[in-house]
Amino acid sequence: MTWNTILVPHDFSASADHAVQIARHEAKVHGARIVLLHVVEMVPHFGHDLAMMTRPNTTTPISVRQYYTETATAALESVVAALVADGIDATSAIRCGVPIEEIRAYVGEQPIDLIVMGTHGRTGLRHALVGSVAERIVRQSPVPVLTIRHPA
Repeated sequence: MTWNTILVPHDFSASADHAVQIARHEAKVHGARIVLLHVVEMVPHFGHDLAMMTRPNTTTPISVRQYYTETATAALESVVAALVADGIDATSAIRCGVPIEEIRAYVGEQPIDLIVMGTHGRTGLRHALVGSVAERIVRQSPVPVLTIRHPA
């Protein structure tokens, strides 16, 4: 099977960084493009567009959503730059909302061939309460999903 576009959902965890390394390898083998997707998790009806804050070291007001989006964009761009420096066609995307819903929507809107994502390996009560985005993506994805557990 050949992959043209690999999606890596990235939550800035060590597991996500490890998934990027696996995706890097797959991209080199298949000549694929990597898309890093970060979902700025917003609680519905909280009013993130209305809630304001000031940027660090300034008095300029900014919405909470805009601040988190800008911060995530800057962080993802450094990962993209490292991939591009390694000769890989890479880009990033930012969405706001519920991670599982936004990842599914992105896959439905874009020509994604493979999802490579880290898993945190939660078990027991914590898994039952928090759930697993990776597990839900595996169950609901229309494309193959490779889950990567970060070596401890």
